[in-house]
Amino acid sequence: MNQTEYRVHGVRVERFMPLTPVQGRPPIVFVHGGCHGSWSWVHFLPYFAQAGWDCHALNWFGHNGSAPHPEVGLLQRGIADVTEEIAHVAGQFEESPVIVAHSMGALAAQKYAECHPVSALVLLTPVVPTDVSGDVIDLPIDPNQPWVPPPFEIARDLWFQGLEEDEARTYFEKLCPESPKAVYEATRWTVPIDRVKVSGPILVVSSELDHLTPPVIGRSLATLYGADYRYLRGRGHNVLLEPNWRGTASMVAAWLGRETMEGLPPAIDTRHELT
Repeated sequence: MNQTEYRVHGVRVERFMPLTPVQGRPPIVFVHGGCHGSWSWVHFLPYFAQAGWDCHALNWFGHNGSAPHPEVGLLQRGIADVTEEIAHVAGQFEESPVIVAHSMGALAAQKYAECHPVSALVLLTPVVPTDVSGDVIDLPIDPNQPWVPPPFEIARDLWFQGLEEDEARTYFEKLCPESPKAVYEATRWTVPIDRVKVSGPILVVSSELDHLTPPVIGRSLATLYGADYRYLRGRGHNVLLEPNWRGTASMVAAWLGRETMEGLPPAIDTRHELT
């Protein structure tokens, strides 16, 4: 496995390349969620690269080393605007990539797929569009100020339920301010989508203990698209970083293998944690 990073139009991207690429397999673009960065894929990137995928984890403008947006500030960027970063990375490839996305990034990925072909779409504990809206999450938001992550105890309950305290604090320190517009959209479900324009195989993954994007809305999103659905018992919002991340990664890899006609088997048996 080879690891590097590069920039495209100001977007910082971490790339993990397999030592033995699998011929014909599309690249994967990983899209992080709000307040996060490519660091949230610390486990998934080497896992998928070792399984033969060419992996590219982008950082939104103003996040984790990417440049600020050249025209509009953080305050004015909504979730749908992140399609710009996705397009910068995906536009490098001759074939349509797989998009694997988490939380707010999963809604941005849906908006991207509304206007661009994708080989497959994996939505992990996704923020959902207006078409599926759930109960309002009443986080305080000042539209005139960047939304700063809340104190650790609250942040852990939002993002890091399944992590030990020391590890949760390590990731908490990496969180960055977010656009108040994007936070409002993600907690009030204000972004619409034209589901007719979203094509390709889709997998939606929800987890039992997730307060931000509860399983009931994940199930409704899967129904909206006619997508495959997986439910993770005893898991929180950040399924990328929790101790059982490998089971989630293996399940996603197996699904991608089937849907991209590669026949990739699961690395481990994950049936015990899926329903």
